[in-house]
Amino acid sequence: MSEVSPVGVQFGEAISYLKGKLPEASQHWADLAGPVHAKVFTVAGATSAALAGDMQAALASALAEGKTLSQFRKEFDQVVAKHGWTYNGKRGWRSALIFNVNMRSATMAGRWAQLQQNKTNRPYLQYRTAGDARVRPQHRAWQGITRHIDDPFWLSHYPPNGWNCRCTVRAYTQREIDDSGIRVDSVPYKTVFRDVANKDGLIDRVPVGIDPGWDHNVGMSWIDPELALGAKLASLPRELRGPVVAKTISPAFQTAMNERWKAFRAGVKEVGNTGQAHIVGFVDGAVMDAMATKVPDVPLRTSAIAALDDMAVVKDGSWPAELLDELPAALRNYQAVLWDTKAASLVVVPQGGKAGKQVPVAVLDPQVRTRFGHVMAVRTLDSRPLSELAGDRYQVLVGRVQPPKAGPIRSFMRQVPGLGWL
Repeated sequence: MSEVSPVGVQFGEAISYLKGKLPEASQHWADLAGPVHAKVFTVAGATSAALAGDMQAALASALAEGKTLSQFRKEFDQVVAKHGWTYNGKRGWRSALIFNVNMRSATMAGRWAQLQQNKTNRPYLQYRTAGDARVRPQHRAWQGITRHIDDPFWLSHYPPNGWNCRCTVRAYTQREIDDSGIRVDSVPYKTVFRDVANKDGLIDRVPVGIDPGWDHNVGMSWIDPELALGAKLASLPRELRGPVVAKTISPAFQTAMNERWKAFRAGVKEVGNTGQAHIVGFVDGAVMDAMATKVPDVPLRTSAIAALDDMAVVKDGSWPAELLDELPAALRNYQAVLWDTKAASLVVVPQGGKAGKQVPVAVLDPQVRTRFGHVMAVRTLDSRPLSELAGDRYQVLVGRVQPPKAGPIRSFMRQVPGLGWL
């Protein structure tokens, strides 16, 4: 199997990756957590989403038509002139950076999709560098590392691993491994981290040798962006979670999540249950911190919450109808989150619903492994007596248990925006 060239390879998956991003204005590229870049297109200093969108279109055209950097620069100049954009750096350097970074990311993201489709035949990946003097020392140290494609190493170390990184991977069959004598590493890779502050003073934690914002698998973040983001947020140290979550999970992101859930529900009602799952939210830093402190023997590998399609329709009326269509908002705007010591599960008591002795609860399994990564799974949506939740079986992690306010969840969201689950 030939090696992958980071630039110049044209295939549908790479083009889909680049075209499928949502353009967004951004002062700094690092304003978004790494995995979000796989679904959001931004250029540092882009003053509007329209500017970012035009630059994205120029890059997608260059990838689809196999244009060179010189050809792209003509369209770069047109976009700059159209929007009156004053960017940092010289034209040659800035245009080359935008071109190379996006071409390599798109190529490697598309390559990941192909590798996943063929991993039964070629289950092993080997880290490969460009092999010249420009290769970073740490990347050179990874040269030749060979691990199974499902090894956690590739979650953070699948290239590109930084600005202008030219590293790639090569896939091997079992027979090629046996015939060549290549050693497949199976011992868990011990990643050493470092803290890095950006221009605004916000700190991120990334593996040594990887630039901030690049500590994710571009292919996995494209195919399963929510799972990649959930793993990233859960892996952050306590002091970093709040700022990173705040800058990543925006109000627009939250609104889109709620609308996607409604569309998902509509599809389930039309075609029935097919075993599909849907991401309905992310736990906030307060819950993750409480888990680390009060339930340290249950480490969280993700902050992403998923619900199977059988949760889209609660037929027995145990979960208030006014909350079901607003499940992401209901999980975010909780009055309390408890730990069920007997069932080893999280119990979310949302705001809203009907007042009385029974309160609606969402029960989450915090450690569910899927073929795409870990999730917190919504196991049940039902109602329970307040007296039961106040018993010894339940440990309060965040908030307090009290009779819920009457009225739909939307009215509460207007009063206290952004509280709780994100």
